[in-house]
Amino acid sequence: MPIPAMMSLGSVVALGRNDIRGTYRDPLLVMIVLAPVIWTTGVAVLTPRFTAMLAQRYDFDLVRYYPLVLTAFLLLTSIVIVGGLASFLVLDEIDAGTLAALRVTPVPLGGFFAYRAATVVVVTAAYVIATMSFSGILEPGVTPALVPIGLLAGLSAVVTLLLIIAMASNKIQGLAAIRGLGMLIAGLPCLPWFIHSNWSLVFGVLPPYWAAKAFWLASGHGTWWPYLLGGVGYNLAIAWPLFRRFVAKNT
Repeated sequence: MPIPAMMSLGSVVALGRNDIRGTYRDPLLVMIVLAPVIWTTGVAVLTPRFTAMLAQRYDFDLVRYYPLVLTAFLLLTSIVIVGGLASFLVLDEIDAGTLAALRVTPVPLGGFFAYRAATVVVVTAAYVIATMSFSGILEPGVTPALVPIGLLAGLSAVVTLLLIIAMASNKIQGLAAIRGLGMLIAGLPCLPWFIHSNWSLVFGVLPPYWAAKAFWLASGHGTWWPYLLGGVGYNLAIAWPLFRRFVAKNT
């Protein structure tokens, strides 16, 4: 979703500066930003130890489950973290009357959300690429695929943002919405890992499923791009009516 030309560079810089101030003045948002660093460190440090322990005690090979570990702790959580953070910023702006003030400024509501969506996609992709690359358990040769898969995860984060602001009117309700969506976003998309048939496509109703499935296939050096394209189309199809609802609700 491109940023309209009518939005000047100065407007984009001002919005970005406001985002940074809004994030770092709230301890909860600071913790949300730092969470991926903590989780990445945990995965990098603890996973090899659990792998050795399980192999020694139970003769269980955890290595073949590394893509699932990365999906659960880094890929899907990046979607929740960035989508949730962006929703808090939008809810803050709604509370502060910023969106109402946009009606008398050169920045249209559609342009504002295009900026927000683009930021979410880029930041989510950066989280996915950085956290998985520094995890220490990523399959060799998969890093280039993380770029398009990370961008697809970013689209799912935009859908998460839209779902939260559709259900919540303030940050307290937004936090409750994140808790409610947490299992749908960061839990259920992991289940298809254990389903080795076309029935796994049933989970395709969950927007993050497509990024997870593409990553698993990329990790196994399989053909993952159909799931990438399918995920882009599906996430956009879900995002559009939610975006229309957001615009109608705030104009």
